[in-house]
Amino acid sequence: MQELELLAPAGKWDVLEAVAEAGADAVYCGDKRFNMRMLKPGMNFTPEELQDVVAYLHQQGKKLYVTINNLYYDREISELRNYLSFIEQIGTDGIIVQDMAVVALVQQMGLSVPLHASVQMGIGNLAAVKFLEEHGFTRAILSKNLSLSEIASINRECRLSLEFFAHGDLCIAHTGQCYMSSYVSGASSNRGRCIKPCRWAYQLIGTAADPEEFSYHLAHHDQCIYPYLRELVQAGVQSFKIEGRMREAGYLATIISVYRRALDKIMDDPDAVPDAQGHQVLLEHRQRDFTLGNLLRRPGRESIGLDGSREPFFPTQARPLLRVKAEDYQPQTAVAPYQTRLRVKIGSLPQLQKLIGSGVKEVIIGIEKMRQEGPAWTKQQLKEAFNLAGQEDISLHLETPRIVTQDDLNPLEERLRALIEFPWQAVIANEYGALKLARGLGMTVQAGYGLNVTNYETGLWLLNQGVELITASLETDRDSLLVLANLGEKLELMVHGPLCGMITDYCLARSWSDDAEGDCVIHCMQPDYGLRDNYQQLFRIKTDWQCRNHIYFPYDLALFARLPEMAAAGIRRFRIDGQFYTPELLRDIIEIYQKAVADIAQGRWAEQDSYQELLELFPDGLTTRHL
Repeated sequence: MQELELLAPAGKWDVLEAVAEAGADAVYCGDKRFNMRMLKPGMNFTPEELQDVVAYLHQQGKKLYVTINNLYYDREISELRNYLSFIEQIGTDGIIVQDMAVVALVQQMGLSVPLHASVQMGIGNLAAVKFLEEHGFTRAILSKNLSLSEIASINRECRLSLEFFAHGDLCIAHTGQCYMSSYVSGASSNRGRCIKPCRWAYQLIGTAADPEEFSYHLAHHDQCIYPYLRELVQAGVQSFKIEGRMREAGYLATIISVYRRALDKIMDDPDAVPDAQGHQVLLEHRQRDFTLGNLLRRPGRESIGLDGSREPFFPTQARPLLRVKAEDYQPQTAVAPYQTRLRVKIGSLPQLQKLIGSGVKEVIIGIEKMRQEGPAWTKQQLKEAFNLAGQEDISLHLETPRIVTQDDLNPLEERLRALIEFPWQAVIANEYGALKLARGLGMTVQAGYGLNVTNYETGLWLLNQGVELITASLETDRDSLLVLANLGEKLELMVHGPLCGMITDYCLARSWSDDAEGDCVIHCMQPDYGLRDNYQQLFRIKTDWQCRNHIYFPYDLALFARLPEMAAAGIRRFRIDGQFYTPELLRDIIEIYQKAVADIAQGRWAEQDSYQELLELFPDGLTTRHL
């Protein structure tokens, strides 16, 4: 029987002692700067304390994994380099990583500390795990959104140690791909600052739910896989993580002791089932109610705490959202001339037809389409698209989905193989499995914004892996963006389009249908399907062909007024995501941006009328996403 690891959190010294005594094999924690739990000033450890933590755990034959699991901005890289050197010196047993900048620094510095891929990386398929193997990782912390069968499938063909989230606070969104907190407040969940918009009350409209009732439609129950520990061990999980670095000692010690007894029992007898008494202790000790997440099936309404009665207090609430105004335009009599270009994502052949003569020479077509936007591209439509593009000297690029789990992997590979016959300029990958697949098929690869590139080190690392072009993360702040601009022609910035803030496997429309367990009749196709907050701001929901719900920020992005600044910084490529717009609206948007690009190329900026025209095309409002 393989050794099983019980991994416990610790945010303070008394918690560390409690979880170690309760039976944890390893502890994960962070210092006060570089980790994902930064909201409570009294939590986390100083570097000096971390040195003592290592000594304390090693004396007991236990391990320490340090969380260096944020996305980082360029102003933090120098200090991060020093911190990594310190972490290696004190004998840490592993570091938990989200940002590939950390990997780049570890390689540059010749460090030997083991790398664990954070759950924030969204590792959900075998190809992504193989990518990690190629780059020196020793462990993958798998996506929380995987099923038992998917975990087993990954384990059969990988060499990495696999870790899985066993117990605690469970976000409703796919981890690493939730930007809603950032869009709402400028506080990034991928940097440990989430203000938890998923824990607010909303009205659900466009479904069978009462449209007037405010409920906690996104408030997921806590994860508890205790009854299925044996099955997870059989599926290949070696390390079981308990969530709760902000929790107190008594709460965590109880949970650790229950899981300790269960894992010991399974190691003694692989057919043993965790006892009901342990589960009862967990139930009595719970904060929220429990769910198995995606372990057996996609979550339904039974996994959501609709009434909010067990929702712990968190001091945030809905707020008026940032919208751009006509007065945000900054007139400039002269700017330095810069040659920039537009790339446009489309969703239909009529859109491409409308682009003819617009001056756009680079177009993106997505593999993934939303049900509300019609079926995926057919081969015949693609043939017509390539014929049209060829006549106009337009290059076509193929973009993969932001979410690819193990069940999605084979269909994605089959789709890519079927599309190789077309002369794509490149494939834009939004997670590492798709990147590896496309590269393995000999296709030119670019990095989409789903890869969360927020600093120059990560961008340079990806370019060194053969990636041709990088789209900056939609969470990159202004200062880091200006440093990223040193990538020059290799960097792209999304300047206009809908902002998907959250992707969840929970289908709100289906969960509120009269027959949620029966055949789906595509309830998501109802008009105005979405969540409305108490400021009457509508977060529209679109549904992909895997029935995942994509929840959009109420206002589309528009960085039009920032184009001269971005061009002056060195950014030469701007992207418009137009796949949801009518062909006519998309053509109008492109004409406005093309005029601005031409203006900048002539060293002038006199676009106040164009800016006003753009605002009038979107009477509901536009945003700059706190950039």
